[in-house]
Amino acid sequence: MDTPNTTAKELSAVDLAYNGIIDLVLNRELRPGERTSVYLLVDRLQIGRTPVREAINRLQSEGFLSVAGRSGTVVNQVDRVQASQLFALRLTLETFAADYAVQNVTDEDLQELTFAVNKLGRAGSSADFVRANTEFHSAIVALAANPTLTRFYAQLQIQLHVVSYLAERGENPAAATARHQEHLDILAALTSRDAERLKLALNVHIRTTERAILGK
Repeated sequence: MDTPNTTAKELSAVDLAYNGIIDLVLNRELRPGERTSVYLLVDRLQIGRTPVREAINRLQSEGFLSVAGRSGTVVNQVDRVQASQLFALRLTLETFAADYAVQNVTDEDLQELTFAVNKLGRAGSSADFVRANTEFHSAIVALAANPTLTRFYAQLQIQLHVVSYLAERGENPAAATARHQEHLDILAALTSRDAERLKLALNVHIRTTERAILGK
């Protein structure tokens, strides 16, 4: 909860630090298991110590970072077994949301999701794509209008940000095209208000993503 003395500028700086730390991992500039510190992050992000500390505390509470005295701040590692479990949980949560999403989605929601899919297609860096992808899927889960589900899903996505580090980097136009089509299929299923079709599209997409990252 924000304190009465917290200014909008300070909040913005904390958000910038929070996103900046995650981006360092998504762009492979900070490795899971690598030791860092407030001072190193201040230098890399060019943001003040106070917002960086606040961002570290927030990411620690979400399980993205660990902080241990002289050991410093470390991005938590996720092994392949844990990653597979996270994908299984993601599939469960998204397919659970599907039944409610098709009931609640409005034409305005569909316009926003269409914009989100187009944004995904234009994403340049790894960080940009992961963020746009998270926004798209989180918007679908949010349509379930279940605050507990939304909170659990947000926490899960933080863990999946680390999992993305396991993916092989490099240009793969065919994979990018297939991935974009999967997002279009998800959007089409939601547009048709067909829960079973949406669940199938989500299943295909999540399983494909898991194989691409874990090589299964």
